[in-house]
Amino acid sequence: MLTSARLRRAVPAVLLGLALAACAGPDLGKANFPRTTVPVEPGAGGQGRAPTGPITDPAVATEALRLVDPCALVEADVLRELGQADEPRPSGWDRCATRIRDAGGKTARISLQLGDPVANARDATAAIAGLPLVEREQDDGTCFASAVTSRDPNLGISAQVTYEGGDPCRAGRTVLDKVIATLGDQPPRRSPEPGSLLGVDPCAVLDAGVMSAVGVSEKHQASGLHGCSWRDTGPAVLLDLRLGVPPRGGDGKEPVDLGGGVTGYRERGVAGLGKCTITWQHRPAGDDLGELVAVDYSWPGAEVDDVDPCGKARTLVDAVRAALPRA
Repeated sequence: MLTSARLRRAVPAVLLGLALAACAGPDLGKANFPRTTVPVEPGAGGQGRAPTGPITDPAVATEALRLVDPCALVEADVLRELGQADEPRPSGWDRCATRIRDAGGKTARISLQLGDPVANARDATAAIAGLPLVEREQDDGTCFASAVTSRDPNLGISAQVTYEGGDPCRAGRTVLDKVIATLGDQPPRRSPEPGSLLGVDPCAVLDAGVMSAVGVSEKHQASGLHGCSWRDTGPAVLLDLRLGVPPRGGDGKEPVDLGGGVTGYRERGVAGLGKCTITWQHRPAGDDLGELVAVDYSWPGAEVDDVDPCGKARTLVDAVRAALPRA
């Protein structure tokens, strides 16, 4: 379990969203890369074209990545070939960031996310460690790169690298290559504490009967390692399990008694939007932190009075609480 001290040093989640390219590249600890744009060409680095078939590597399967400690993947020992790395800074269960100083004194800021939704997965034209690779470089010296680990939904191991004066995409590909190799060799897995949500598959929490009772499609897909969405046409449901600061009242959040001594906080949608979100703490997880659950029901365009979104959200909350491990 991540400590609260490490989490308080975490970088914002916005740092994530990435994509890396097709070869490990030279040793950053020995080479001070000039500022260039490295195209992702088929066969770059000898890793070949992007695979088009099913992704079956168990080391990067969603259920395996759910228990991996992302900070252990970007520790100094793992990335020592890149240069001198700072202590990693976690952000939630799936994200971690670090900073590396190369041999020429330049600084590369690296943020890693596991189970990152990859919207442009179909754009992959190259491979990294046998996985499809997509990458995008910005003019500010930042490269977003992802090794696709799942199709339908498209999820990946993503890295964001900012390397002013250096080559961020080449550095990113090196990071991804190291991370995937570590996952295949000795993955740094965490052991969930009793009652923890860390290893829970969110898409297995709500069954078809519950979804039918609130008029939502059974069709669902993962939205990361700890989130799941049910949607087709009409209303939609999102279930999110996460580590964070426990919810409190105020700013439109109303306390609601969920039973068993548990207080949730309800947030209604604006007028004309049939939406309601209920969030509660499942169990404490250290100073000022908790394992949180959020259930969101929404039907865009529907009138709130006709839909009763908070009533439907509460029905879902009761089903979720009954299905989760006891805290």
